[in-house]
Amino acid sequence: MCCSILVCEVMEVQGKRMFKSPGTVHKKIGILSMLRNRFVFSSLRKRIMVLLTVGFVGCAILMASVSYNAIYTMQRDKIKTSMAFDLYQQTTKQNQVYNNLLQVTQQMTPEGTVGHLMETYISTEDIYSQRVLSRDISYNIGLVTFSNPAMQLVMYYNPASGRASYSNLPLRADFTLQSLPNVAGMGELKYQSPHKSLCRFSDDLVVSVTREVEFPDGTELVVYVEAKTDITTDMNSLTESLNMPYSLILTDTAGTVTYSSNPTAFEAGRHLELKGQSGTTDDYVWNRMTGDYGYDITLLLPVSYYNHELYTWKNHMYWILAIALLMMFILTLVLRRLINRPFLLIEKEMRTFGKGYMGTSQYHTGIDEFDRIFDQFNIMKRQIQQLILDVEQKEKRRHQLEIEKLAYQINPHFLMNTLNSVRWLAVMHKQEEIEKFVSSLIILLNYNLGKSEEKATFRSEIQVMRTYLELQQMRHDFEVKLDIAEGAYLDSPVARFILQPIVENAVCHGLDDNGMLEISIDSDEATQMVRIIIRDDGKGLSQETLALLQRDTPDQQQTGWGIGLRYVRSMLESFYGYKAHMGIDSTPNQGTTVTLNLPFLDQRKERAM
Repeated sequence: MCCSILVCEVMEVQGKRMFKSPGTVHKKIGILSMLRNRFVFSSLRKRIMVLLTVGFVGCAILMASVSYNAIYTMQRDKIKTSMAFDLYQQTTKQNQVYNNLLQVTQQMTPEGTVGHLMETYISTEDIYSQRVLSRDISYNIGLVTFSNPAMQLVMYYNPASGRASYSNLPLRADFTLQSLPNVAGMGELKYQSPHKSLCRFSDDLVVSVTREVEFPDGTELVVYVEAKTDITTDMNSLTESLNMPYSLILTDTAGTVTYSSNPTAFEAGRHLELKGQSGTTDDYVWNRMTGDYGYDITLLLPVSYYNHELYTWKNHMYWILAIALLMMFILTLVLRRLINRPFLLIEKEMRTFGKGYMGTSQYHTGIDEFDRIFDQFNIMKRQIQQLILDVEQKEKRRHQLEIEKLAYQINPHFLMNTLNSVRWLAVMHKQEEIEKFVSSLIILLNYNLGKSEEKATFRSEIQVMRTYLELQQMRHDFEVKLDIAEGAYLDSPVARFILQPIVENAVCHGLDDNGMLEISIDSDEATQMVRIIIRDDGKGLSQETLALLQRDTPDQQQTGWGIGLRYVRSMLESFYGYKAHMGIDSTPNQGTTVTLNLPFLDQRKERAM
């Protein structure tokens, strides 16, 4: 708006070549800034209040709109939905009943089973034969009507004599077929709307079908079949369940009422003028369907009940809106009070934390979410304090490790230089055994300490194992039996330092002075696997010790055997993953067998790849 004023003013003075003074422009900019600061909420608390208010108002408007739309839709579509469905059910039932009755009448024509027997019955004059045929007719009628329990009276009516030629049940004395309410039909077939049964002992409401038949001898009879209808029960149930006085009317093709569930409003014989399938009159809303046999079924509901439901819904809507607005106002005030105090506490904690205060404070706001925020804030303080201490400890530890690293680098180098001096001293004094012993020890230490730059292969592992056994045989009197198969696998890569720990366990913890150590190594080119078996005949292991050695996790009780085997298992898992397997089998006083199954790659294939 302000911008429009400025544009208009500039246009007014454009012809005069004049412009507003800078003071006026600054004044207008100040007004815009004041309006922006007033209506643009920078505070989170204010924004929450505004959003809650807008949300509640929006929900109230939405609820009112939905309620009104539901009421309007209910009023507009009730005929097309609930009434149409109920009417469809009634029409389907009536069609099914008439269809069943029609099938029975077909069996009673001369071409049907019962009709054929009736033809013989009419032409027979012998009383005994008539009784036998009457029994057969009753039996066949029972078979025909067995699938329809609602079937009641079945008869052949002679219009010439005005009497029934055959009936399965006793008839009323005053019955006449001409008085039946015909609702549809043409020619020889006629369908009657619900009426009172013609059976003397029944007051049920039934629907019926009549068919005119002519037998070969010229006898003309009328077949009458009736079945009980539940139309009255269905209408009562519908009225009670929905609490609405529905009326059901059957009319013929001319629009004449032949049956009405509410005779006081729509009596039989009245002409009902309705156009279309649904609509509204002054007193009723209605829906109509046409049956399969040409009759019309109409379901009607008084407009007063229809509008009463509409007014009830409107009143409920007004009360709901009023209560919702009141609750919105109260809830807005409560939320403003609940949110304001925790936010102030959070702001206070942030300020003190920014000043370097690491102490924790306990707050109970009564709101779980804010309490969890304060708890997490205290946890964060403690974690920062711990991180500061950890950093200090790590710096001290790093400095200590650097000193230890220098010491560890000096000690092995000093040891190797000393051993080399001893070796040359032995050579100078021609001490061959000492020179051989020290040379083997140097080779062994070079390999184990990783001083050797060559890659570990099966051949190098076997050579180191031989060197170790030679050193041990200088001290102990045990026999070693080696069975190593030659092959390309010997030059395949292998995990470093995996054979010596197993052999060392056997020598130090298993063998006696006169024991036997058997080592067998062979390969399978088909499966690309190397099988290594190290067996001693020493004192063996107990079941408890064997179970302890099978564990993958470190254990304080794993000493001797356990430390070396755990190292070998870790090296195999690191080098091969889960492709390698190590098994241990031992029996007390009989010895221990360690089996390794290791994959290898043929050097020729490796070069080809």
